[in-house]
Amino acid sequence: MPYAILRFQKRKAGGVAACERHNERKKEAYKSNPDIDMERSKNNYHLVAPPKYTYKKEINRKVAEAGCRTRKDSVMMVETLITASPEFMNQLPPEEQKAYFTMALDFISERVGEQNILSAVVHMDERTPHMHLCFVPITPDNKLSAKTILGN
Repeated sequence: MPYAILRFQKRKAGGVAACERHNERKKEAYKSNPDIDMERSKNNYHLVAPPKYTYKKEINRKVAEAGCRTRKDSVMMVETLITASPEFMNQLPPEEQKAYFTMALDFISERVGEQNILSAVVHMDERTPHMHLCFVPITPDNKLSAKTILGN
């Protein structure tokens, strides 16, 4: 039976750069993930383009713009993994896969605020197509709080 997968990973400042390197394929090889086929990385695509500079600089800009207070251990970004069961996702034609990821992006954007999305990249170079969607957890009242947005 097909199923959807939606996983949230809270990232503190120290984990942001490694996440960006993986999501944006900034390395030439990934020993930690043998499923990545670098020959197919050219098929990856963005639904939300990454920041002009780095995730970290864009996060800091958004946090400053919102006037959020931060602590050393603040969750600065949430990485969301969106996919479906391999048997479901792999049988979809590319245009239906893209529609699935676009609907998921719309769903998340409505809940976290489109202005807080950093990047949404679809990886076609691993075993099952999936999307990494990263956002800054700024609440409507301009607090930096992944707990408020995601719950415990």
